[in-house]
Amino acid sequence: MSDVQTLEFDRKPYVISYRDQNGEMNKLRRVPPPKLHEALPADKVAITRGRSEDFAEGDIVTVKHINTRHPNVLQVTNKDGNTSFLSHLDIRLEERVALRAGIDPRDEPEANAYLLWP
Repeated sequence: MSDVQTLEFDRKPYVISYRDQNGEMNKLRRVPPPKLHEALPADKVAITRGRSEDFAEGDIVTVKHINTRHPNVLQVTNKDGNTSFLSHLDIRLEERVALRAGIDPRDEPEANAYLLWP
């Protein structure tokens, strides 16, 4: 699992080099898309659109990895240890487990519920 504190979803361009069918070297400049969800590695998410029997609709899975070049595709793990890839459109954030940059876990509203008056 990657270190969430060092994980950055910047949109810095990168270059891909490849050889075409004629053997000539080509280069493509790509820019990663913006991240469109709040999930981070180690968070718990619910599947809103099932993929198979192992990853059915309503299952709670753990985010294992998010590639910085494809931030809207999440690698998830179910309770049996099976992994799959899901789009950000197919998940709903259930539980924030990973530490967010600049946010102390003690400042989250659910951590301070005892301070609220009845």
